[in-house]
Amino acid sequence: MSELLRTIALHLTLLAAGAMAGMAYQSARQAQAHQAQLQTQQEQAEYTAAWLRSERLASESRLHQQIADLSAQLSEAQGKANEDHQDFVGSLRTGTVSVRVPIAPASCPSIGMAPPASATAAAQTAHAQLDPAAAADLAAIPHEGDAAIRELNLCIAQYNQVKAQQDAWQHTLTQQELDHAQTH
Repeated sequence: MSELLRTIALHLTLLAAGAMAGMAYQSARQAQAHQAQLQTQQEQAEYTAAWLRSERLASESRLHQQIADLSAQLSEAQGKANEDHQDFVGSLRTGTVSVRVPIAPASCPSIGMAPPASATAAAQTAHAQLDPAAAADLAAIPHEGDAAIRELNLCIAQYNQVKAQQDAWQHTLTQQELDHAQTH
């Protein structure tokens, strides 16, 4: 009987050792599969990071070029406006162009007396011619205002370019997330 107990104990030991070996083998296979999955995920993350970097750089490059184009357009428009303004100011200073403003004569109407009809007509057509220097100074006001408006329009256009790039980038990232979710 002791022989039988030894044999049973040996078989139980072998059975336990086999079970342990099987569990160790299964655990090693799971660890290898998990490691392979982690390796694949790391490669995908590295690829995605490289792709995102290249997309960001390309997007920045496009945006810088668009902003440079807008600035060049502003410089061109501003240069043309400055030339036109200088031509106009030159014409004012030489007397080729004059600025006249309507005036109403100062009068104190008498109570109960209507002004003669010819005086009313004359008052409506009276004009004063501005000194060329004063006219040139006045012409600078709308010129400076127009320049400021052009600069503000440039700022708005630059903002719109940045916003469009941001929206496109957001759309790309959202699409990437959707694609990733569908594959997993």
